[in-house]
Amino acid sequence: MILGAEEQINVGQPEPGQENQLISSTAAGHEFEVMFEDDGETGYLYALRNGDELEILDALHIYNVEDVQDRETPVTVQVFWDVAQTTAALIIAGYCHALYDFQRQMGFCRNAFPPAKNGQAGSRELTDELVEKYFAA
Repeated sequence: MILGAEEQINVGQPEPGQENQLISSTAAGHEFEVMFEDDGETGYLYALRNGDELEILDALHIYNVEDVQDRETPVTVQVFWDVAQTTAALIIAGYCHALYDFQRQMGFCRNAFPPAKNGQAGSRELTDELVEKYFAA
C-alpha cells in the first residue's frame, strides 16, 4: 500500500475561515483522484477523474457528524493506494471506511450509501473481507 495523504482533523469542525475540510490524493501516472470532504454535517469520499475537466465518478457517504462518537477528539485521515495506484482506500483512525476501484469503476463504503448511479452490480457495502481482497500483502 502507498500512502497518498494523511492529515489530522476534528470531525465536523473546519479550520477557522474555512467552510469544510478537504483531503485529496492523486494517483501517480493516472488521472485518478480521491477527495475526502467533511462539510460540518457529513463526510464523503469522492472518486474523481482529472482529465480535461474534473469528473465526479462516485460519492461515498462516510458519516453524519452528529452520529460520530468522540468527535471532539482529533482523528487521523489517510488515503492509501494499491501498488498499481488504481484503487484508493480511506482510513480514519486506523479503520477502512471506503474504497474505490477505478479500473472497475466500483465504490464501496460501510453503509453502502448512496446507491450506485453507474449501474454497479452487487452490493456497495464495504466489508473487512473486501478490504483484505484489495489490500492483502
